[in-house]
Amino acid sequence: MKVVHLNTSDFGGAAMAAINLHRALLAQGVDSHLLTLVRTRTDIPRHSAVEPFMLQGTPRWDRLRYKARRALEVTGLVEDRSNAPGNRNLRKERSGHEIFTFPYAFFDVLEHPMMKVADVVHLHWTGYGLIDHRRFFGGCTKPIVWTLHDMNPFTAGSHHTDEDLSFREGPDRSPQLCDPRKAAHYWRYKHDAVKDLPSERLKLVAPSRWLASHAESSAMFRGRRCQVIPNGFDTTVFRPQDRGAAREAMGLPRNGHVVLFNALQVDDPRKGMQYLVPALRALDRGEVRLVCVGGGANALPADLRVHATGYLTDPTALARTYAAADVFVLPSLAENLPNTIAEAHLCGTPVVAFRVGGIPEQVHATNGRLAELKDVQGLSEAIRGVLDRSWDHEAIANNAALRYDRRMVAASYMDLYTA
Repeated sequence: MKVVHLNTSDFGGAAMAAINLHRALLAQGVDSHLLTLVRTRTDIPRHSAVEPFMLQGTPRWDRLRYKARRALEVTGLVEDRSNAPGNRNLRKERSGHEIFTFPYAFFDVLEHPMMKVADVVHLHWTGYGLIDHRRFFGGCTKPIVWTLHDMNPFTAGSHHTDEDLSFREGPDRSPQLCDPRKAAHYWRYKHDAVKDLPSERLKLVAPSRWLASHAESSAMFRGRRCQVIPNGFDTTVFRPQDRGAAREAMGLPRNGHVVLFNALQVDDPRKGMQYLVPALRALDRGEVRLVCVGGGANALPADLRVHATGYLTDPTALARTYAAADVFVLPSLAENLPNTIAEAHLCGTPVVAFRVGGIPEQVHATNGRLAELKDVQGLSEAIRGVLDRSWDHEAIANNAALRYDRRMVAASYMDLYTA
């Protein structure tokens, strides 16, 4: 069986979920391939970029225009909105809202030779111009499995809608748009593309019961079943380690408390650092160090004891960071089933997070604490509660492995591919 995975990028949470599944399927003997819009990594087997091939048949002027915009995006001179149609309808200032992606693409990914020989096409995170919904779903004759990594597949273009549940009746309110009324057009474009596909041709999966429930209740997917399969991880890498040795390897003192925060961009307001900083100050404990994984940590207040690692692409280094921490804190404002929580638990580290999205399905009394959304005092008390008690780290890791071992996740998907 030849399975082709489609994900916009080869980095980030959805990409890691797709890559872990891809590797696990290869280990099970499945002929698995990964296609991403661009390729920034060389360590992934059977991985190729869509963009270079697709540009070969593009008229020279369009090709130059596309490459010029890509160059501006890389340098930061323009915002990365690679699916250019519709850009003029986005507000220039996001005002704390989630990103919005349009259902269009610059080219037709179905023309890629790997797509022509696939037995199953597995969609992951496809925003920013990887697929054109009408062309893709109208032209793909292969069975499609679609793992939903956020709410975008059933909204007009939002990736999280917070408390807005209007997607149950039709388009969400889409505050990112200059004219939210245009949301109806984008939503219909997506809905018309999938509404007539039989269930055996389009199978939906979500990592959390929370997201699966929203998908099934949405007007976009009403009447379709959404199966729950969590993301998988390599449990030979993400496992408990000696905490003192892990700290020593990172240049951290063996004594004192270590709080870990991990996000692609530490200063992304949706990841909640603005709540973690006052929560840590309220602890009133001088020996607490904050370890930050990701970009943007240099903008944190100078009075905090911060150990910034930058981006960690090496899973072994990342696992060591989880093992070095007393607690992993994720005060995100919106989440599905965060990879970071699964990784922390696999390393035996308890977690503190806001009660949002699918997180309550992961964090409970035996492996961490939850605080109410945006409650700084509650967040601080939850962190203190974790630091003040002893934890059975082996039990946390063993229970997590029963759910997140990528071999079991791959087996679940293999059953779905052949069902």
